[in-house]
Amino acid sequence: MIEVPDRMKHLDRDHRGYPIPYIVFRDDDGKPHFTINNEHKVLRCKHDEICAICGVKLLRGRWFLGGPMSAFHPHGAYIDPPLHHECMRFAVQTCPYLISTKYTKRIDGATLDPSKATGVVSLIDPTLDPTRPKVFVAVMAVGQWITPSGYVQPKHPYRGLEFWRDGKMEQKFERDQVRVAMLAAFKKFEAAGMIKIGE
Repeated sequence: MIEVPDRMKHLDRDHRGYPIPYIVFRDDDGKPHFTINNEHKVLRCKHDEICAICGVKLLRGRWFLGGPMSAFHPHGAYIDPPLHHECMRFAVQTCPYLISTKYTKRIDGATLDPSKATGVVSLIDPTLDPTRPKVFVAVMAVGQWITPSGYVQPKHPYRGLEFWRDGKMEQKFERDQVRVAMLAAFKKFEAAGMIKIGE
């Protein structure tokens, strides 16, 4: 098991010993449903700049995790709130959707008893793209915007860039390296059809 970072050690654990992220929905019996978000907490994270995993105030620099479209499209934005670097790295190495190419469906929506689902939840989770990216991109930005549709948009220029595949980091770029790496990545992903300008 990946070591739990200090920032996350205050979180409750499930029966397997895994920390329960701040935005994860818990039913009326207290059972966490890891693929269902508590929308009240999601909104609080976005507007109060709180880490979606540990539930603690973000630093000036924060990390956004998603597919190439979110990271490199000129109007790229994120459904999920940003994270501390340590929390992002833990998630990208432990979350089944992020580490397994075989992860194609969710089950919590089918197992959750609606009578125990008090509150606002996302039973249809748009973060689970049926065309799961082969590569996940983490970007570090200083600040963020909330779009009219409720997405989170990192402020440019990016200050850090990491590429992750199946739970392992493939490349990392910092400071002056980021701009050159972004241009190269944009061309690569656009050629592969993973970024489509005009959409």
